[in-house]
Amino acid sequence: MSEFSRREFLLAGAAAALAGRAALAQSPLKTPRPGRELAVSLLGRADDLKGEVVSFGVPLPPDFLSDAGRLRVLDERGEEVAATTRALEPWRLGGREGGSVRSLLVQFKFDFRTVRERRVTLLFNKSPRRRGGPLVPVRETLIDAEGLMGPRVLAVLPSEWLCDSWVVGPQTPAAESGAYADYERFVERNFPGSLKHLDSREFAAWLYDRPSNYYKMYARTGDRKFLEAGYRAAHFMRLQTETEGPNAGVFKLKGADIKYVYPRAMHLHYLLTGDERALEAGRLMARYCLAHTDPVYRPARMSPSDPNKDPEKGREFWTLRNQGYGLLGVLHGWEMTGERAYWEKARECVEAYDRHQRQPPDGRPADGSLRQNWALYDSSEATFEGGTSAWMMSLLLDPLFMYWTVTGDRRVPEVVVKWCDFLDRRGMVPDGSKAYYVINCFAKSGEPGGEPGPDMEMHNPEMAYTFALGMYFTKDPARRTAYRRRFDQLFPLAVKLDVNKPPRAFSWVFQFTSQLVYFMQRAGR
Repeated sequence: MSEFSRREFLLAGAAAALAGRAALAQSPLKTPRPGRELAVSLLGRADDLKGEVVSFGVPLPPDFLSDAGRLRVLDERGEEVAATTRALEPWRLGGREGGSVRSLLVQFKFDFRTVRERRVTLLFNKSPRRRGGPLVPVRETLIDAEGLMGPRVLAVLPSEWLCDSWVVGPQTPAAESGAYADYERFVERNFPGSLKHLDSREFAAWLYDRPSNYYKMYARTGDRKFLEAGYRAAHFMRLQTETEGPNAGVFKLKGADIKYVYPRAMHLHYLLTGDERALEAGRLMARYCLAHTDPVYRPARMSPSDPNKDPEKGREFWTLRNQGYGLLGVLHGWEMTGERAYWEKARECVEAYDRHQRQPPDGRPADGSLRQNWALYDSSEATFEGGTSAWMMSLLLDPLFMYWTVTGDRRVPEVVVKWCDFLDRRGMVPDGSKAYYVINCFAKSGEPGGEPGPDMEMHNPEMAYTFALGMYFTKDPARRTAYRRRFDQLFPLAVKLDVNKPPRAFSWVFQFTSQLVYFMQRAGR
């Protein structure tokens, strides 16, 4: 019998009559209930500020606002400002269109001639008494049309609101990290060194979704420095995206490679700014992910790789890493478009991963891993007949958790717990200080458990995240104790790292690990 019950993951309102309520009930998480007022800081950034059109996106939690026109904007004196609003996207939970607004574009004119910093208060579900004029294209509110220099007036939202909105998924505000505050110091120490790569034309500096890192840091802190970095990184990525032909959606500096395709970054930028150009680029990226994601591992189609050649160039292969970015792109494609093809592909992926774990394609007994013949992928790293990667699997756990938040699919926590059992039992080096780079699933007694590989200690943040996710899902006290022991060893090692060498390490570390704070604070709930 499974230790999970579907009842535990579905909200009690599943039988609600309204379509929006029914969609909301597919989420296993309690919907945040922020206040009906939101204070927004407006920071002038241009040299020639005057009467400005202020434009920004306001992400909202599910079932919070059903009518985009019911918003009133007040200035510092409590006087109403004539504003214009538009829904940017609806919530799409459980494979259905919800009845509420996911993010709201807000625009109004404000005078910055004598003061560079101002403040407004947004009152939700209040009909405005004054209406603004037609919406202005977002590009016209920026310092430069390309967007690299950011907006003339930056709107900064508080972290509590951003975390409650789920714009970057369920998160804990940095100020509320408590016992895990070392993670926030880890972010602050590594952020300055990351900025020198914002204009890099070396494709490897952009691997693992740099823009999303900054937006997650912003959402958890409400700090303008992260928002400004995200703005620049997102527009750089947009400008380096192919827009036509068979490779539309790929990153120009790298070429056709799904692990460089990040519709999540464009989606976040769109929800926070309303810039339609990001939405257009994100949809192209998502379409590429949809077309190039096959979740089923088919070793019969593959031949051993040449250890002297790039194992991913010009040949068929399968990795957990590419599966992670494929599923992530498909999920954001669903949220951006509502097209059924994305939802069906996401379901196909989860079905394939669950089946792969329960009934390994090699026909040997299941052990909790998602394994493959590593010689068919990269024989220069290992030639294990049953090999798997702890750090690549973490890249798949991230979108699997995202899928669970909108479906309550009990297979996801089962996959996670089985994987954590395997990682605890077979995946760590003897002293527990890191995972193997490639784990040998068929290692016999006395044989090494895998290849230690290069710099696996640099992946300790993802390993801590993995065991934190396992603690979040498991209901078994013995498992929780085992995972906690691993976490307590890995987390202090993780937060001491310098992750700007190589530049891509900053992105692989921070793209999802902030959720470990959320998981640890709710372990076993």
